[in-house]
Amino acid sequence: MQKYIDKQWQLAMQEFSKEITSIGMDLWINPLEPLNIDEDKLILVAPTAMARDTLQRSYISKMLPIIKQFFNISDIDIILSSEREEYIKEYQLLHPDEADNLDAMPKYAPTLQNPFNPRYTFENFVVGTTNQVIYAAARTVAEQPGKRFNPLFIYGGTGLGKTHLLHAIGNYIWEHKTGNINIVYTTCEDFTNDFIESLRKRKEKGMADFRAKYREADVLLIDDIQFIGNKESAQEEFFNTFNTLHQAGKQIIISSDRLPKDIPTLTERLISRFASGFMQDIQPPDFETRLLIIQKKIELEGYSFAPGLDYILSEKLAHCNIREIEGILSKIYFYASMHGVPVATREIMEEVLLTMGEEEKKKASNLAPDKIVDAVCKYFDIPRDDLVGRKRNKEIVEPRQICIYLMWSLLTIPLSAIGQVFNRDHTTIIHARDKILEQVKANAPVKKVVNEITKQIKASLQN
Repeated sequence: MQKYIDKQWQLAMQEFSKEITSIGMDLWINPLEPLNIDEDKLILVAPTAMARDTLQRSYISKMLPIIKQFFNISDIDIILSSEREEYIKEYQLLHPDEADNLDAMPKYAPTLQNPFNPRYTFENFVVGTTNQVIYAAARTVAEQPGKRFNPLFIYGGTGLGKTHLLHAIGNYIWEHKTGNINIVYTTCEDFTNDFIESLRKRKEKGMADFRAKYREADVLLIDDIQFIGNKESAQEEFFNTFNTLHQAGKQIIISSDRLPKDIPTLTERLISRFASGFMQDIQPPDFETRLLIIQKKIELEGYSFAPGLDYILSEKLAHCNIREIEGILSKIYFYASMHGVPVATREIMEEVLLTMGEEEKKKASNLAPDKIVDAVCKYFDIPRDDLVGRKRNKEIVEPRQICIYLMWSLLTIPLSAIGQVFNRDHTTIIHARDKILEQVKANAPVKKVVNEITKQIKASLQN
């Protein structure tokens, strides 16, 4: 039992460490000892009364939702170190013959919380002539998973709404599910990383856990499958996972930036499996769809734009994808706020578009991703290979996410280009960017670090 508790606690703390500062982890979380699961409560041991009070006041409410993903509990109790032995004696009296058998415990616990982005729903997805077919197919799959269009294969360029649709399907199934249904969402990168990690574990245990996670899914959503193209072993494992789920009538939804036959070195049998379901692309938005997207974004964000500006923008942004359109709208409204005007005008729009054009030329000539990588490595005193490599410890992950954020904010390059620097898919890049973006807004230390590195980069360009 204790091995199981320790293992699940470590997994939970890996997730929780992404939500709070390293100082908070070191001071209050790492000294905790997971002791027992008593009915529906996880029992933790704190070293002092002060630590217990601080945890109950500032951390437990944040920890509980994450811990519930790894333990079948509803609450947390904290006892002091001085009470530990007495508790153990009492527990042993109740359970004298408890066997410490990890294999008897569940290998994988499905998440008990909705893992999907609440902003990505069918209601917030703008339907136009270029995406109405795949939208209808996605709604059908969400309403009747495993019944029609299995697998559903969505393909199209970056920033056109593939990830939005996957999350919309997941959100719909989650909100309308009856009984226990195991919904697993992953990116191709995470699937591959999980597979590699399972191979490193002793004997068959790691692989058994990996297969339990993916092959016990009722609905499997996997984003950016194109990244599996050059990974033969991962392809073999995904092929077997696909077969297991498909034969059991479980729903599979896959996204890619291209057709299966255009994914390099993808095996013929996977191409055949993907083609056996429903494949549909998402095209870049036409004028009418761009207009609807602009109007929807203005409505959702509460922006105030001068009448007719949405039509003008729809014409001017003909070569932009949805993500780029949303970014430009945000920047226009930000400029309006800076000028102290309540409504974004055409003059402000033209200033933003002109500035963006000038920035693009300047950045392309003076600043490259390598300079940002070098600046971040120098600031944090970490090797370049670690920053752009596969290490996932907190000392590397945070600088890597800051580096991704800086590339996004200082360079006018697509997210896919940033992904190439780190050999990661665009979904991972978006997650890193958004996480630092939120921390810059709310976390003074992170904002200070970002500002200091930005100043160093700009200073180097002037030399």
